[in-house]
Amino acid sequence: MSLLNTTVSQLAKAVNQVLTIAYRDLYGEEESEQPTSLSLLTAPLAASEEVVQLFQAGLAPIEIAMPACLHAIGASKDEIDLAVKEAVEKKEKDCACEDEEKKLSNQRSAVDLEAAKANVAATKAQTATAAREAKQPVEKKAAASSSKD
Repeated sequence: MSLLNTTVSQLAKAVNQVLTIAYRDLYGEEESEQPTSLSLLTAPLAASEEVVQLFQAGLAPIEIAMPACLHAIGASKDEIDLAVKEAVEKKEKDCACEDEEKKLSNQRSAVDLEAAKANVAATKAQTATAAREAKQPVEKKAAASSSKD
């Protein structure tokens, strides 16, 4: 299968060159930064699985993976462009939601930290009060026994 895919890719490159030269001869070339170039898009259906795996591994962005897979199943350029646009918008919206969730999580952590600090301070105060109260009866007994002597 890999050999077939390589062969089809090489044929597509040769066809691209022939189509580009023929187009330029027929219609002429306008002065522009990017010269006209025609290309034959080929994506064997068997390669779609590899593209999906690359996308899932994080090695291919959605802008590359989606057109390759949709082209392989015969989607038109307009359908592919619309699907990619929607996927990119969804990805951006998801990122914005994740950022908002991180901010809220950080705020909650800060509030929890302040509450924990307040609890520690209250516990210290209670401990100090309890220690003072525990010493007072001992001091009163000591004062009472020293006054009897």
